[in-house]
Amino acid sequence: MHVSSGTSVEEEVDLPFQRDELNYPTIFASSLKGAIKSFLLKEYSNAREIIYKVLGSDENPDEASLGSFLDAVLFAIPARSIGVSGLDEAWVYVTTYELLRKVKSLLESMNTLSATQFTSLLDAINNILQESKNLIISDNAASVILNEDFYVELSNIQNEYIQSLLGDMLIENSTYNQSNQNSQSQGNHLVKPLIVLKDSIGREVINRSLIRVRRIKIKRSSKTVEEGGLWSEEYVPVNSLFFSSFLARGSKDTAYFADCILRKTRYLILGGKETIGKGIVELRWLND
Repeated sequence: MHVSSGTSVEEEVDLPFQRDELNYPTIFASSLKGAIKSFLLKEYSNAREIIYKVLGSDENPDEASLGSFLDAVLFAIPARSIGVSGLDEAWVYVTTYELLRKVKSLLESMNTLSATQFTSLLDAINNILQESKNLIISDNAASVILNEDFYVELSNIQNEYIQSLLGDMLIENSTYNQSNQNSQSQGNHLVKPLIVLKDSIGREVINRSLIRVRRIKIKRSSKTVEEGGLWSEEYVPVNSLFFSSFLARGSKDTAYFADCILRKTRYLILGGKETIGKGIVELRWLND
């Protein structure tokens, strides 16, 4: 998936992925809202009036909409792994303490602003944040090499409660689980181990997980590269997980929009490059 922050002369790639204030990948609320709005207008053409009312009208951009999305915080990202002491996975999920603190802040805001309470997930994250070491959840490995260059010694958390709660967020799609007989069951267990890294090393590991691609633009007449037609783009890998929230003023329209339109949407196109198969995003709705 590529959600660009625009051209850059300072970054090592021409079209970098959007970043937050700590230089972690993020998806700004404006990009998220715009993509969801465009997708819903195509998929639910008979509900355009409600969609415009909740997400804003193109004809009246200054008019406040009833609903809004928050910036999507990176929750976990795949990292290539080489097992040193028993970890037999081609890749694992990686996050950092700082990212978990940002997710915690989002959950606390949701608890304050809505009737739904996410206390169980908050408790699980708080239990992890009490630690200060590099942790692995759902595996006994004592060390691992991440993204070829980062040797990390690990401490293990064997906590079924935490595994159960995080398993709902880190579970892989149902098609994968039906076809992979060796995967763990979806019965409240993580399909892939989650490694929580110290912030000092975690940001570098995550940065190495990003995919940088060189692109060219070809002259159709001569089949040669156009002048200035070489650039680079930055993508987050497949199975990356972002965490966001939809907030809206209470009304019949917003209730219908949330329950009958938004929560029934399983997939959408986010970012550019959909014509080459990029940006297909699965939406997972968190229940507590």
